[in-house]
Parts: sequence; structure tokens; C-alpha cells
Amino acid sequence: MTTQSSIPSETQAAEAFDILVVGAGFTGLYQLHRLRQLGFSVRLLEAGADLGGIWYWNCYPGARVDTHVPMYEFSSEDLWRDWTWTERFPAWDELRRYFHYVDQKLDLSRDIRFNTRVEAAEFDEGRQQWTVRTQDGGALRAQFLVLCTGFAAKPYVPKLKGLEQFKGAKHHTAWWPQNGLDLAAKRVGVIGTGASGVQVVQEAAAVAAELTVFQRTPILALAMQQCALDESTQVEMKRDYPARFARRRESFGGLRLPRDREVCARGLAGRAEGHL
Repeated sequence: MTTQSSIPSETQAAEAFDILVVGAGFTGLYQLHRLRQLGFSVRLLEAGADLGGIWYWNCYPGARVDTHVPMYEFSSEDLWRDWTWTERFPAWDELRRYFHYVDQKLDLSRDIRFNTRVEAAEFDEGRQQWTVRTQDGGALRAQFLVLCTGFAAKPYVPKLKGLEQFKGAKHHTAWWPQNGLDLAAKRVGVIGTGASGVQVVQEAAAVAAELTVFQRTPILALAMQQCALDESTQVEMKRDYPARFARRRESFGGLRLPRDREVCARGLAGRAEGHL
């Protein structure tokens, strides 16, 4: 989204709200919920067709969170009490189910406009209002504009010579086809070995006829230490959730929770011994 100085001033017909929120990821959904609680009229604008922000767009093979539960979820007891994850590091499809669960709990979608990409915004000093223009030609007004677009909202596509002439299928992990892509028996090239690249490579290697990875800079990749989580394991973990979420506020990045590995290991051992 860019701020423009040439937006027409005729905004009388534009729908008006106290606050406009852009982006339906974790932050945007929390802002919508919290601002409604405070009595504001709010509308959330989302470019995607569903909830989740980056977890709507990230549906490439192997896409999953790199932060263990319960740190990668909302800390409200009303939300975590009845939700059970299946893995310590959930995959993208489970994140989508989680967002739908949150939507059912908080009734968020009624105040969200999906498939609505914000193109421009201008602040009117006289009105003390933002005029926000969307890609479909619509306009909305609000006193406050809250951007929850995240750091990954604009994918980077390198300027590779000859890319336009490439005759095969080419995809960016941030724009992966929503109905999936069959890599089986294909010659696959993956450019980049950041988190997304590593995840795609692991999945493509198992099915592709040939896989070539193009890497500019060496990386360090550690074993994820993934483990399955059943309901009984989650019940044990949830006893400590309030304390964990409290510690999250006091730690750098909200991630330092030494007991998580211990609980996960106990859960695996207990299932193996038939104790859980």
C-alpha cells in the first residue's frame, strides 16, 4: 500500500468507520476483536480469500510453523481451552483450521472484507480521516488506519535473466496455487534455501524425478524435533499454559520456554509405555 496525494476528495458516498484494519493474520484479527470490544466500529480489509494472513498464502509443500505450540496461538483461555493441536510444529493446513476455529469463537468474518486489496490511502487533515482506496475501485473512510500487513506481505522476485522466456511452470512459495501443485516425476529447480526453500526441498526430493537446488549462501538447518500431540498430552501441557503465556511476555521474542521439550518428550514416552 502506498500513500497517494492524488486521491479524489469526493468521499461522501464512501462507507465510514472509526477504524480500518488491513490484514487478517494473527495481529489483524486480534486488533479487530479487541477494538470491537472497546466499542469502535471496525472493518478489516484482507487481500486473500480467507483468514490467516501469511497462512492463507503459504500452502506450498512442507509449509509449517517454526515456533512450537502453544507459543504460536492466541493466549486467551477462551480460545486455547477447547483447541487441540496434532503436532508440536503445525503445518499450514492445521493453521487454517485453527483460524476457522477462532472465527467461530469470535465471529470475526462478519466485519472482514475478503478479496479486497488496499491500493492507496490519503489522510484528509480537514476531516481528520483516512480515505482508503481498494483495488476493485471501492473507497472507505476512517479516523484511524491500522496496518497489520506483516513483513512478508510483499514477496521478493529476483530479476533473473531469461525468466520471462522459461517455458516450464514457475511458482513463488508466497503465491503457491491454492489447489496445490503436483511435483511427482517432474524436474524441479528450487532457488533459495531460506526456511521456505528448505521446506519445499524436503518434500520435492521425495517425489520429483530430478531436483536441483540453487543456493547463494550456506545456511545452518537443525533437526526440528517434531512430535505428535494427542489430546491427553495437550491436557497435561495446558496446566502450565497461563504461566507459559506470562513468561512469553517477559522473554526476548516470546519464545524461551525450556519446559516444552520436556513435556513433549514425556508425552512420547508415556504413549510408548501406555501411560497416557
